[in-house]
Amino acid sequence: MTEERERIPQWRIAGDWFDLCSCAVGCPCVFGANPTSGICEGVLTWIIREGHYGDVPLDGLVGILVGHFEGGVLERNRNFGFLLDDRATPEQRHALELIFTGQVGGHFAAWRDLTVRQLGVMFVPIELTFDAENWKVVVPGMIDGEGGPYRDLMVPDAQVCKISNAPRPEVGPGDITVGQARKNVLDAFGFKWDWSSYSAKHIPFEHKGPGAFTWRRPLDAQ
Repeated sequence: MTEERERIPQWRIAGDWFDLCSCAVGCPCVFGANPTSGICEGVLTWIIREGHYGDVPLDGLVGILVGHFEGGVLERNRNFGFLLDDRATPEQRHALELIFTGQVGGHFAAWRDLTVRQLGVMFVPIELTFDAENWKVVVPGMIDGEGGPYRDLMVPDAQVCKISNAPRPEVGPGDITVGQARKNVLDAFGFKWDWSSYSAKHIPFEHKGPGAFTWRRPLDAQ
């Protein structure tokens, strides 16, 4: 372990994650397949129910990643911008920025390895509503997003469509609730889109650091 890694405190964030993206409902990314149209544009929201960075508490804060990439889901092709909760104290802001930009290990370090261009970090007011039926995120002037469980075709009443043990869940193992965006309108980091009615999904998450994480499972020993 390097001296730099030894100085990084233990950290953990856990809660609810949902995205709104440009793929068809069901999102091939969770199977390690390429995006529906070869391009993925999305708003990814982390609601931190419990969290800390060393002794800095992070409970109740929110982080958003705005992403655009072209090509394979495991290629180094990402353009990422970060919108973080402006309610955070200076200490919390520092911790959130280190975690979300992948500087202190964990899942976000794996995302960082796939990044070709980091578009910036901004602390912004975030309006959030999240329950079983409504996943809503608004950043005034930048994001107007809302999704919920997919309800079309033959999904039974009062139930949701889930994917279990997906080969590439975007924030780690866990049941995925398949959703659909009611709104996905963005004007931020030089991107403008309206992917309303396309894919959404929800996954509970738990991220820890500073340990390493990889999207690829090591091959079994021969």
